[in-house]
Amino acid sequence: MVYAIKTLIPLAIVILITNYFYPFELSKQENLDYLKSYGTTLLLTSSGLVIGLAGGFILAFLLCLKNNILTALINEYLDFIRGIPIVLLLMIFAFYIFTEQGIMNIDNALYVAIIAIGLNSTAYVTEIIRSGIQSVDKGQMEAARAMGLSNLQAMRMIIFPQALKNIIPALANEFISLFKETSVVSFISVIDLTFQSKIFQGILYDPKPYIFAGVVYYASVKIFTVCVRILEARLKKND
Repeated sequence: MVYAIKTLIPLAIVILITNYFYPFELSKQENLDYLKSYGTTLLLTSSGLVIGLAGGFILAFLLCLKNNILTALINEYLDFIRGIPIVLLLMIFAFYIFTEQGIMNIDNALYVAIIAIGLNSTAYVTEIIRSGIQSVDKGQMEAARAMGLSNLQAMRMIIFPQALKNIIPALANEFISLFKETSVVSFISVIDLTFQSKIFQGILYDPKPYIFAGVVYYASVKIFTVCVRILEARLKKND
């Protein structure tokens, strides 16, 4: 009953605000553009997260090898990426690295945004995974090694399954942050949900598109949060 109430209240809020603030005067094509822009936001988020997870796992594994030179290089990369605002990183990629004779190719803007967001996410996911692995008692690795398992086998079969429970909540927060940070792609003319709302605001001279975009972001984050909590509850059943 309590779970149902917690679900219905946000749903009621979304329906009420949408009914009042959605710009119903938009044409059919403009409504399709709105839907397409939301799809672009989801594409940027999911692609960025896939790159972040793949890169994060690789870098975290390399850090576990405890090679001094490799560790120093990776840590410098992580500090560099985390030390630059994502907007600035996006502009460096768009207007300096991926340019043709000094001019940004608009057709490649979406791919540039995915790469920049993905590399930015990689730095944070690496730290999340590393902290999750370090949260597992060192005796677990020693016991695994004593049983004759290699470092790789111990990480895969013993350490990582235990670290996963600590990693998932942090990864969920990273996904939420990434979902909202995709709004910066408007700086390189990628039409996401935020940019599309800005376009409609200019057409209608009405702030309703901005408010509706906020509702969509909120509803999306709420749905994802509920899914993560269900996953966490299932993992805790094995404790």
